[in-house]
Amino acid sequence: MKKEDIDVKKVKKKQSKAKKWFWNILFVICLGVFIYSAGNIIKDYYGSYKAGKDLRDLKESVFNSEEKETKKEVNLEELKKLNSDSIGWLEVPDTNIDEPVVQGKDNDYYLWRDFNKKTYPVTGTLFLDVYNKPDFSDRISYIFGHNIWDKTKFYELRKFEDKSFLENHKTFYLYTEKGKLEYEVLGIDLVDPDTSLYEQSSERNEDVEAMKKELSKHIPKSEVDKIDENTKILMLVTCKTPDDNTARRILFAKLKDK
Repeated sequence: MKKEDIDVKKVKKKQSKAKKWFWNILFVICLGVFIYSAGNIIKDYYGSYKAGKDLRDLKESVFNSEEKETKKEVNLEELKKLNSDSIGWLEVPDTNIDEPVVQGKDNDYYLWRDFNKKTYPVTGTLFLDVYNKPDFSDRISYIFGHNIWDKTKFYELRKFEDKSFLENHKTFYLYTEKGKLEYEVLGIDLVDPDTSLYEQSSERNEDVEAMKKELSKHIPKSEVDKIDENTKILMLVTCKTPDDNTARRILFAKLKDK
């Protein structure tokens, strides 16, 4: 055999080994990515299951069981024993929004912690803006919640974008130490995060006419006309989608007159 043929065989053998190493390394990398991704998916689904179970257990603890079927009552004393930051319970009929509201010392803490102050699962907790009074007596109050992939927290606010649903669900409830507060839904819209409606200070939109002018960009004029100096506005605020933070989906409501 010629020397040239032997050299060619050696080169081909080296190339074959190199290819084998390449495909082996690629397989290991792909397997690692698969295991990592599968692990995250399992973790997310378990987190969703755990969050749901925790909420069901919490309802068993704080709902007055005697009148569950006829009249909903929330044991706020028990709620506060479980978490001293508790200020109420939000219920939006015909959605899965039916859970506690807290108020932290800043607007970041409960973005990443559940009602038990645990960082897993990362569902957050519905929370009142740090600048708001916990009795909801401000001109505008804000409750924030995540828009979660498993359709929990404030995901179902999008239901109000259906005109028929909105017209048939004009009332939701907030259970507080002051009693059961009833809110009338004014409308829903996607809003720029830098909207002047979200005044990040304790002033809370003292200029009512300016506030009404801004609100008219997002809800019908007939609803804006219901607002006066004494109106208490509540905004339920979340992201546009679970993966899109470029806009806020806000449900606008006013406290009903007693």
